[in-house]
Amino acid sequence: MKKYKSIIFIIVALALLYVAKDKYSSFNLSKSIQACLMGQKKLNPDLTREEAEKICVNYVKEQVGK
Repeated sequence: MKKYKSIIFIIVALALLYVAKDKYSSFNLSKSIQACLMGQKKLNPDLTREEAEKICVNYVKEQVGK
């Protein structure tokens, strides 16, 4: 019986970790894009928000895809 409890606990823990990974992954992408936008605006004040956002989204997605 104790063996089954341990196995069930491990399965539930793995499921919760998987859900947390998916939930916080998008949060981290959003924060990375926001940080990039702030940096782009500071380095290139002439850049519009849309241009900077396009650059940052492409850059962050490229980095995540590696």
